[in-house]
Amino acid sequence: MRRTVSRRLVLGGAASLFGLPFLESALPHAARAQAAAAPVRLVYIYLPNGLDMATFRPATVGSDYQLPPMFTGLDALKGDFSIVTGLENANAKPDGPGDHAAGTSSFITCAHAFKSETAIKIGVSADQIAAKQIGAATRLPSLQLGIDGGGSTGNCDSGYSCIYTRNISWADDVTPLPKIVDPAQAFNQLFEGFDPNASAAETAKRRAYEKSVIDFVLADVDSLSPKLGATDKTKLDQYLTSVRELEKRVVELGPQVSCSPGAPPPKKDQLDYPKHLAAMMDLISLAFACDATRVVTLMLGNALSGRTHQFLGVSGGHHDLSHHMNDAGLIAQLAKIGAWEIQQLGYLFGKLKDQADGAEGQNLLYNSAIFCSSDISDGNRHNHDDMPIVLGGHAGGRLKPGQHVRYASEKGMPKQKVSNLLVTMLEAAGVTGAQFGDSVAPLTEL
Repeated sequence: MRRTVSRRLVLGGAASLFGLPFLESALPHAARAQAAAAPVRLVYIYLPNGLDMATFRPATVGSDYQLPPMFTGLDALKGDFSIVTGLENANAKPDGPGDHAAGTSSFITCAHAFKSETAIKIGVSADQIAAKQIGAATRLPSLQLGIDGGGSTGNCDSGYSCIYTRNISWADDVTPLPKIVDPAQAFNQLFEGFDPNASAAETAKRRAYEKSVIDFVLADVDSLSPKLGATDKTKLDQYLTSVRELEKRVVELGPQVSCSPGAPPPKKDQLDYPKHLAAMMDLISLAFACDATRVVTLMLGNALSGRTHQFLGVSGGHHDLSHHMNDAGLIAQLAKIGAWEIQQLGYLFGKLKDQADGAEGQNLLYNSAIFCSSDISDGNRHNHDDMPIVLGGHAGGRLKPGQHVRYASEKGMPKQKVSNLLVTMLEAAGVTGAQFGDSVAPLTEL
């Protein structure tokens, strides 16, 4: 009878703990492949009331396109995101009036909302499909953030319940996951019980434990080596070289804290809108840096948001401006709001790009996939085709950012689907069996 390698669990645990390569005889192939790369984080960002497509859409396609006016100032990040146009979310079309509620509830469910104030039915959202598979690896399976609160009862849009207009994350076809709108509350949920002093002590304790495991591994090599085949012996030598290098790092690092969330942000009522949004985006970066969660949704407003953007010199309410009736002055104000929203997206991209993550030279933006869009395309038309989409990040090298991808269908042929883009993101994050809504297959161009 062949004897099982008795230290398999010890070495397996060490490899997991230290992030080092391991032996085929001691670790399954799938687990080894998964451990080799940093995890992909997923973000879904909702902008209310559509965008001015004339200033959002680039004039040409491919990687040599010029950034359109709405993306002014994002030149340094151009290689880190793609602009996607021409996709349709057909299930966002309402039964009669109610495009905002239907479009918001279908934002990342790509399902058709049942029109009612009380009989709620939609579908599971892309973020929750991801959370069910990759959420167990972090403290929070997913995090739902937003700027505006509000209850979930009543008629908010032409017979559609307010629950449809104020939620984009759905655990199943009847259960929305309410968003947190207070940055301080979100911080507490992410880092409740965190104490910088205690963390330093815990980190020192953990490093002492790591050092003891290293010592055990090195001391046990002679007895383990005869039980391995030639291929594994070679890998063991390479592994032990890494272990010895790690031993030096453990000793040199000392009692430092690898992830300190710092002080909590101010409460919601202490922040104006720009600072409120910046605080939420800072929390996303912090949550990813600390690996507190890998799946986040963020709503910049509820559907039909009437927020005024006086800090931009815009006088009208957002929703009213979106019904511009082709008035050049109203369109200019709407475009100014859209440009500011895209600048905030650029702020998040920059925060993530500044945070090292994974292999040398990589960062959180490289290891993320970020979907940003709206409930409708043109607020004046209330259409759900030619959706304005920004796809940020590289998903660990699985996406091809830096291009304008325009999906155009021949007359009489079905249009390409938003749901297929969301499936592309899910598969890039390692989520399997990710068909949902009206999805068919991932989009290879992205």
